[in-house]
Amino acid sequence: MELDESLIEYSSSRETSTRYRAKIDFVSPQSRRTAFQLEQECFLGVSLENRNFEPARFRSMLDWISRRFSKCKVLVGDSIHRLTLESCSDTSAQDARERALQLGRDFIEKNRDIIAGFQSLTRFQFLTCHQIQQTPEYSAHHDAIDNYFQRSMTFRESIERFGLRYHRDNWSRLSEAEREYRLTNSSRYFIEEFAIFACLVNQGITAMVYPGSFSTLAEIADNKFPGVSKELESLCVISLHLKKR
Repeated sequence: MELDESLIEYSSSRETSTRYRAKIDFVSPQSRRTAFQLEQECFLGVSLENRNFEPARFRSMLDWISRRFSKCKVLVGDSIHRLTLESCSDTSAQDARERALQLGRDFIEKNRDIIAGFQSLTRFQFLTCHQIQQTPEYSAHHDAIDNYFQRSMTFRESIERFGLRYHRDNWSRLSEAEREYRLTNSSRYFIEEFAIFACLVNQGITAMVYPGSFSTLAEIADNKFPGVSKELESLCVISLHLKKR
């Protein structure tokens, strides 16, 4: 597979005339900044109801991936999105779960044609967090990471700082109880998400692509939390930046 520059641009007449380019923002660990391109497969993390995964931006990431990897799992964050819905809206746990799974199905259906357009270059396959969370392997990883979270104050503080970024816009308007509830749900979200990533690493997929940063994962890659998870410690996170042209 031919390797080219990290800057890719594209346009889509079917969706919009807006053009984007995707480039590497940073790679964690930095030592794998170029070595990750030797990998055959990656997974792309999809956050639901996130503008970075609207069709035009999503296509730009698929384009970038198709120039570097022969296979890619498109990991749709359906089941874990329930925690975001619970935190940020007056939604019951059951309704949030049903809504999150439906949003995942909607995303897959909406983007099937976009995925199909790249299949001659890269074998893309949808995979949901819900599917992985049904496995015994997931439960084992979740329990181990959650146990580390309970034991390690520095790891807990890192995850809470990470979660705080997602609530910073209206943080000052929240009560103490609301703040604690949101941080608790954010921590649950990341622990579940990290356990899912560990499952994929166990399948031999050690490169993750995402349009944004994962500060705690970067710290794990830099060996700041030894023993948290050998799978996460071997994960390479490629953070992309999407720029409108």
